[in-house]
Amino acid sequence: MDSSKELEELLTTAAHVFGDYVRKSTDPQTQVIDPTHVQKLLTRLDLSPRDQGVGQQGIWDDIKIVCDTATNTWSERFLYKLYTSPTPIGVVSESLMGLLNNNAHVFRSSPIGAIVEATLGRRLAEMCGFPRDTGAGLTFPGGSYSNMHALMVARNQRFPEIKTQGLWGLARSGIRPVVFTSAHAHYSIEKAAIAAGVGLENVVFVPTDDRGCMDAEALRTLVVREIESGGTPFFVNATAGTTVLSAFDPLDEISAVCQEFDIWLHVDGSWGGPLALFGDKSLFNYRIPAGKVNSLTVNPHKLLGIPMQCSFLLVRDGLGVMRDSLGLGATYLYHSAPPDAVDQDDEERHINSQYMQRLGGSWDLGDATMGCGRRPDAIKMWISWRYYGTQYFCDRVNRARQLAIDFAKLIVSRSTTKAGRWKLFTEPQSISVCFWFIPHSQAQRYENAADGEGESLRKEEYAEWWGDVTKALCDRINADGAALVDYATVERFRAASAGRPGEFVGHKVPYFFRIPFNNPNVTLGTQSAVLDAIEDASRAIYG
Repeated sequence: MDSSKELEELLTTAAHVFGDYVRKSTDPQTQVIDPTHVQKLLTRLDLSPRDQGVGQQGIWDDIKIVCDTATNTWSERFLYKLYTSPTPIGVVSESLMGLLNNNAHVFRSSPIGAIVEATLGRRLAEMCGFPRDTGAGLTFPGGSYSNMHALMVARNQRFPEIKTQGLWGLARSGIRPVVFTSAHAHYSIEKAAIAAGVGLENVVFVPTDDRGCMDAEALRTLVVREIESGGTPFFVNATAGTTVLSAFDPLDEISAVCQEFDIWLHVDGSWGGPLALFGDKSLFNYRIPAGKVNSLTVNPHKLLGIPMQCSFLLVRDGLGVMRDSLGLGATYLYHSAPPDAVDQDDEERHINSQYMQRLGGSWDLGDATMGCGRRPDAIKMWISWRYYGTQYFCDRVNRARQLAIDFAKLIVSRSTTKAGRWKLFTEPQSISVCFWFIPHSQAQRYENAADGEGESLRKEEYAEWWGDVTKALCDRINADGAALVDYATVERFRAASAGRPGEFVGHKVPYFFRIPFNNPNVTLGTQSAVLDAIEDASRAIYG
């Protein structure tokens, strides 16, 4: 069959199958997750290889099974992780990626992809306050990879000998590289330290305040301590929207420490970056200090409805620093300028020279990364931006913030019900809400703890058994499949009663519910239904 005709037939069927899937998935009666056990799921699909294919009818039967058993991110009751369903135009953009099958490593293999990526990277970098003549950005397959590349670049900028001599070059010189990150930061920083050869023992976790924000004074104390013990601090990771509390670290104070000791400052804004860039300052007033941040990660696939994966690593000083640190200029692959560069007029040469300054001298973007094959994911972001406009992104992140505020108020307003007690862990810093529910049958134990007769560490603290209750309630709700919610924990810190100044003691907080609000279709009714489901689960378990 002719490829174009076959594709038309498949896409015609896909339009009906996918449209039916979304209609069913957004129905309030549709489950968020199929509670079927793994053993039964293994029998739903024929996973064995065949000599002869199943053809169109057979494959659509299989695809429908995949849809029926997939986690339903289109539901407003999918409140589980830091992403949600894509927008309809996002589905189209993802399909376009498969249609084109371009590789964004060299210009000729994805010319429009390179131009879109360079242009959006510049636009986002400018929104972060990076210099107009140098700010740039590249896409990576997820925030973890963006963070890892930032750390790799920072390492090789501070220790250029490592590119040729490896870690042995540092060892011979007695250099011990040290990384600093918030105790509430994403684990990708630790993974990056492993990949970069820094090692987990040289990752220093900085205490946070009770809101979950990095303590800048503690950071400075720890930096000085590492220098005095023979370490060389080279990388500080701050977070704009931590994974659990959605806290935003104080960048002005942290950047002052980094400037004092000549340390690369990276901001992991994978989760909260879009809120900082597009959010209404009356709802959320947070800024990236102009010129004081070296790099920043932002994931449009988390809060803006872009299909996974779409992550940008933005750099202040242009892609030249990435090429210097990671590039090899492999001549069998990278052939410098675009093929039409010699035919440009004066205006075109001027525009191209501006791009060249930001891109480090070449439109071949892959040489600025640790990889080779790479998708032109920036096209997905551009298509959504073009289709909806900037105001849509602003409205979307503002709604996420307002939903978090409203949900916290709803929890406080319930306070005590016939089923039990509600308690916020902390006021929502941005777009996630963390809280406990203490069943009525356990109320006396709760009151004893609050009076200092139980397990609480301080009068405003909590009892350890609350964590067991949270996990049991969460598991009960998720097993039913009508909603999907999650729980988490963090450390809280207090100054050590004895020891050196700046020393802190951390203690794990009992598990609490963590609800992120990145789905704009969530309503007050959704929020009330979630709290009702928790109370129902409590009655079922605890009576």
